[in-house]
Amino acid sequence: MPPYLTEATGWIACVLEVYAFQEKTMIPLRVAAVFACLFGFAYGYLSHAYPSMAVSIALLPLNLWRLKELRRLIADSGASAIRQSDYEWLRPFMHCADFPAGHVLFRKGEVGSEAFLVGAGDVRIPEHDAIVGAGGLLGEIGLLTEGHVRTASAICRTDVRAWKISFAELEQLCLQDPQFCLHIARIIVQRYQANLQKGASEPPAPAAAPAPI
Repeated sequence: MPPYLTEATGWIACVLEVYAFQEKTMIPLRVAAVFACLFGFAYGYLSHAYPSMAVSIALLPLNLWRLKELRRLIADSGASAIRQSDYEWLRPFMHCADFPAGHVLFRKGEVGSEAFLVGAGDVRIPEHDAIVGAGGLLGEIGLLTEGHVRTASAICRTDVRAWKISFAELEQLCLQDPQFCLHIARIIVQRYQANLQKGASEPPAPAAAPAPI
């Protein structure tokens, strides 16, 4: 092969690597990294730069796997936005924890830092007189409230096994792809609307009887 084609292959690999490093969203980054690995491998082979070729071939499956994982995450989160009640796609990004009956996961008005996915047991939401069981997502609204202030409390009615994710981790997932962020926002809005509708459908509390004179 003419030397100028070999050099061109190397420069293309360099441009793709620079593009991947400056890209802020993860899917375009991974796509650019995959092509950078392919061109890097080709350049290493043509120029007999075997260390460069070895690095490229080692990074190629890693980038392909990360790209597949991100696309699956976005597809699953999109399906969840339709099903509304299925949040299992979040579990691989969460950490398991066990809580005894009576444990307070969070209180209304406090600053939140985590969201919870209930795996087993029941959690009571006293402000809405609601019980959240296995498969329910808790605390995600705090991600979008000013100062991450909790809008309700969550108390374990039974022993609970849950998966938790910090707001920082959830924000990082949102930053990785705008479509994922949109799905999270839809889920939060759907939960907030459901709470508003439930509150509107409840009959007003009876007026207190006047005190005897």
